[in-house]
Amino acid sequence: MKATDRRKKEKLKLDQMMRVLFRLSKRLTVQLINGLFGESFADTDVKAIHYGNAEFISDEYERIVGDLFMKLDTRLGPVHYHVEFQTMNDQSMVIRMFRYGFEKALEVAAGEAEDGVPLVIFPKQIVIFLEENEAIGDELLFRMRMPDGTEMVYKVPVLRYWTLTARDLQERKLFALLPLQVFSSRKNMRLIAASQRSDNEKRRLFAGEFERLKATIRETLDVIQELHGQQQIWLGDMDKILRVLDNIVSYLYRNYGDPQQNEEASRMIKTFIDPEILKKGRKEGREEGLKEGLKEGRREGLQEGKLAVARNLLKLGVDIGTIVEATGLTPEEVAGLGRRRRQGKSE
Repeated sequence: MKATDRRKKEKLKLDQMMRVLFRLSKRLTVQLINGLFGESFADTDVKAIHYGNAEFISDEYERIVGDLFMKLDTRLGPVHYHVEFQTMNDQSMVIRMFRYGFEKALEVAAGEAEDGVPLVIFPKQIVIFLEENEAIGDELLFRMRMPDGTEMVYKVPVLRYWTLTARDLQERKLFALLPLQVFSSRKNMRLIAASQRSDNEKRRLFAGEFERLKATIRETLDVIQELHGQQQIWLGDMDKILRVLDNIVSYLYRNYGDPQQNEEASRMIKTFIDPEILKKGRKEGREEGLKEGLKEGRREGLQEGKLAVARNLLKLGVDIGTIVEATGLTPEEVAGLGRRRRQGKSE
């Protein structure tokens, strides 16, 4: 397999695991959003969590794919978030963040402002860099010069994940990101594999790196166990977290270690908790997911009904204020329906 194909496959696998970690229980997901974006939502402030489309097609039919887009329906209205996961940095990353944000902003355009000028709202964004790179600062930025000569700086915050220990994640309530602690070993292993050292020297270096990996696994498991004992992580969430942890460890051993060592590390994770208790956690997780799914279905059905009523009232020429009062929709949602209706007529 070519190096570029392998990197794409690795990125796809990483993206899949990250999406699992962002789809834990509502409580842990809200904590994750709070920790990453400096929010202060309580569980009761968030009515629903939606995972949005991450693929866009440009006017030139170019496919643009982001990592993760989320919308929180809060008491104060909807809030959109965009998260990208990176192992390596490149100069085009911040430009891509602008493009992703702009495409999502167009997709969820909030309608017209009071002065009649269209309003486009970018999602709140962050890039999570997993592997150590001292060239990466606390934010990505670039300058845009407008036709009239004025300039603005576009900034995207960065989480330098490699600087955080399992205890740091515990303190900041970023519990969902705990499995990624073991990912810190990948860079060193890749460098050892690509070096010109002798096979014996490589084996010696790999042995030391895998000992450090085992220590990281033990520390991560200790924190997870503490959190579970304090009832801050439920069994269903813990099952998903441990599965991702096991997947990353297996990936590292499969690419750089040997099967016997992999079995030892995997056993460390799988025997960390009684299998019967974990099985119960999986059942609880499925039941919780089913309940959330039913709630979501009811919410979406109710919302669709409101939208249908609003469309009919717009056709009758009813003003936006009356439609808002009658349906409970926001002025932006009603304005958006009106705009789409006018666009349909013009086409």
